[in-house]
Amino acid sequence: MPKAPTQTDAGPARRKPLWGRLLRVVIGLAVLAVLFYKVPITDVWDTITTARWSLVLGAAALALLMQWSTADRLRRLCNAHGHGWGTGQIFQINLATRFYGLFLPGGNFTGIAIRFYKLSGDHKHYLGTAVALFYDRIAATVSLCALGAVFWMLERPDGSWQALVAILSALLVMVLALVILFDRSPGPVVSKLRGMVGKLGGVRLNTLRQAVRDSRQLSGRQTFLVYTLSVAAHLMGVAGWYLLSQSLGLELSLVSIGWIRSAMILATMIPISVAGLGLREGAALLLLTTYPGIENEDALAFSLLVFAVTTLLIGLAGGLIEAKRLVMDNDK
Repeated sequence: MPKAPTQTDAGPARRKPLWGRLLRVVIGLAVLAVLFYKVPITDVWDTITTARWSLVLGAAALALLMQWSTADRLRRLCNAHGHGWGTGQIFQINLATRFYGLFLPGGNFTGIAIRFYKLSGDHKHYLGTAVALFYDRIAATVSLCALGAVFWMLERPDGSWQALVAILSALLVMVLALVILFDRSPGPVVSKLRGMVGKLGGVRLNTLRQAVRDSRQLSGRQTFLVYTLSVAAHLMGVAGWYLLSQSLGLELSLVSIGWIRSAMILATMIPISVAGLGLREGAALLLLTTYPGIENEDALAFSLLVFAVTTLLIGLAGGLIEAKRLVMDNDK
């Protein structure tokens, strides 16, 4: 077990109402229904069955390596708050919570909640965990958008400037959040803003400010490693998606996949669905069918393969980890 943090935080925020999560599921299913009404699911399945499964297995291996890299990144951010987790422990927690997100009500939201509680430790270091997870999400999104913009600039695809605008807009928002919250040497404007917030009272807010300050104490070397691991993880993701596109015989370059992946993942972050249900498929149709030779069924087949390898397979691996843990607990 990791070293227990000495700080005691206030409890987690109240969960979102069930009707809101159910509405997101309904929206996602409705989008999928419309897509499969336009593109027969039998045609999509026929395309999937043509996939070269050796390349799919290679993509699956890269997905697991990516999960290890993201676990090591989160370990460094959590340990800034005295958690004491190891990379292997967080790797198992991440995969296990992806498993629960596959079938429990609320989908990924439930999985995130379970990971939050597992990472909080026995002393319920809620705010420290929340700040570490938020910082982790910012680092991942900054790297995702920066790489997407670079790949778009390298290719400069015709008629896809809207994707670049979305990528750069998300990058700007994340960088601003990063500077305002976690910059160790902020300018006068940010310092004044922090000072105004610092005058606010309340035990919970004071504890939150301390948790944010703890994250700012991350050394320059550790911060560099956090972003290096984030970039490495996304490059592995790009390589994995490229293997999936090649398994279907799609004529897409590695550079094309680099920015398409960023745009598709950003689309799944729009909070109107669960786990990007329907949004991923819609984005794939819009982006992939602009390339010669790629039909609607090809785009949907690629999107479903991405889901199967990066979400479903990872979740099932987490299920095996949880099953092993339960067996070991029962043997004690």
